Amino acid sequence: MLSKQKSMIGIQNGALIFIAAFFAGIIFLVDLNTSNTVAVASLYVIVILYSWLLPGKFACIYTATICSFLTLTSVILTGEMASSANELSKINMVISLVVIWTSVTLVFIAKSSFSSLEGINQQLSASSAALLEKIKELDLQQEELSSNKAKLESLNSDLLIKNRELERFTSIASHDLQEPLRTIGNMTQLITKKYHTHFDDQGKKMLNYVTSAADRMTILIKGLLQFSRIGNTRETQKVDCQELVRTILLDFDAVLKSADGMVKFNELPIVSGNPTELRMLFQNLISNGLKFRKPNMSPTIEVTATERSTHVEFCFKDNGIGIEAADYEKTFLIFQRLNDIEEYEGTGLGLAYCRKIVELHGGKIWINSKKGAGSSFYFTLAKII
Repeated sequence: MLSKQKSMIGIQNGALIFIAAFFAGIIFLVDLNTSNTVAVASLYVIVILYSWLLPGKFACIYTATICSFLTLTSVILTGEMASSANELSKINMVISLVVIWTSVTLVFIAKSSFSSLEGINQQLSASSAALLEKIKELDLQQEELSSNKAKLESLNSDLLIKNRELERFTSIASHDLQEPLRTIGNMTQLITKKYHTHFDDQGKKMLNYVTSAADRMTILIKGLLQFSRIGNTRETQKVDCQELVRTILLDFDAVLKSADGMVKFNELPIVSGNPTELRMLFQNLISNGLKFRKPNMSPTIEVTATERSTHVEFCFKDNGIGIEAADYEKTFLIFQRLNDIEEYEGTGLGLAYCRKIVELHGGKIWINSKKGAGSSFYFTLAKII
């Protein structure tokens, strides 16, 4: 197919060259047989204009060279320059050559300009093709995005349903579990009141275990219920973190005095968030710093905030017992305890609360700690712009 196309182009170009040569030959013959050489030689302009169709950028220059040669040959063969006494006749050849080369200059400029325009047109065609491909790709991506958006909306809808079901289940389960626990608590109180004096030391110890376990179970159920309710109210407003920490420290006043503890903070920013949830977040982190302190060492907590481009990064740094790197992720899981309950009291829900609250506010929370050298809890909140 390609060789056939090349053959057709070759035949076409040969035909064009033959026609140009035919016209040039006729003009040459006429020029030989007339005395008006200027008028006849000027007809070579037709051949030069025709050379526009010939292949090659310099075809018109080659044609002009041939036409000039034919003009000189005609002058020599006719002997016009020698026989004519008229001064105008003597410069006929010069005039003919000027006409020929003026024409070829114009044709060459026009053809070069046309070639440039053709190149630009090809570039535009290539750009248009590339742009069309990009548009097709964008259309495919848009279709894919639309499909993914529909899937995401479906998943979000399912997730909302599941969350509502989980909240109802947690609420019902918590309520149903608290009822028998209350019964156990009431019975143990009644037994303690009426029969405590009849028990020996082993019996009293066992009764205390039951009472303590029931109390812990009640606290855990209430904590689980509170955890499930975080995020139910998504109303946000401006929260002054400086004032928030001051208020929390009023609640911890007795603990701070008894432990000879200190909380340092200064120039904390105003952020956008749910005030109740943020209070719980700050309160749990301060409480952790006071609770997990080293023996015979006064707890010190430093609260700082650093403004980034799109958010505020908070840091709660303490001088407590620290956390192993392998336990960083575990600390944020629900009911996960790293220390014995006899040594450090608690439900194992505090940091789980913190993680859920931070993520509901569109931020993230992480730890930088070393066992025995204190911990730094970092989290981010959206900055008010």
